[in-house]
Amino acid sequence: MTESMNVQTARENLEYIRQTLEAAGQFTAVPGKALMAAGVVALAGVASNALFTGSPWSSGGLPALALDIWGVVLGISVAIVCFGIYRKAGQMRTPLRAPLVRKLIWSLCPALFVGGVLTNLAVRTQNLDWLPAIWLGCYGAAVVNGGQVSVAPVRYLGLCFLLAAWGAAASPASMGLAWLAVGFGWLHLVYGAYIAWRHNG
Repeated sequence: MTESMNVQTARENLEYIRQTLEAAGQFTAVPGKALMAAGVVALAGVASNALFTGSPWSSGGLPALALDIWGVVLGISVAIVCFGIYRKAGQMRTPLRAPLVRKLIWSLCPALFVGGVLTNLAVRTQNLDWLPAIWLGCYGAAVVNGGQVSVAPVRYLGLCFLLAAWGAAASPASMGLAWLAVGFGWLHLVYGAYIAWRHNG
């Protein structure tokens, strides 16, 4: 009896150690509520294009102003998510360890850099109807990579962005804003809500 209890205790200790080591190698401070807020900001950007400027690739619209709106969306969203990460890490009392943050940055940056290069190319060559597929695809690739050192829903979010990029590439240019709304708006809202529910905010 005592021997079986010792074996059970040893198994529980090993399981605890395994879970602790896995958690130490994961970026768990993914801010679900901040992702939801970024989704709302993206939907506001889509609405601004639709109501005031036309889409960036619309010949009858205001392409420069439409692109400026997405620059503002990007800046606000990055600020919200960074603040959300800092706040959630404090609430969970999990310090943002430099090695893990470096690993996350290395996972995200290559695909985001390619997205910036392709965006610049599309703007210079006036092929702006490529932008939804470029933005969704490169962001999705970055999130899938980042999900390798984070919680599982992040990887699935990235895969959904890649599917949205495929949809944008296969659809007429007139559907571009709708795909941006689906990706940067609704996917952030849905997955942000799930992460907030299942992963402590």
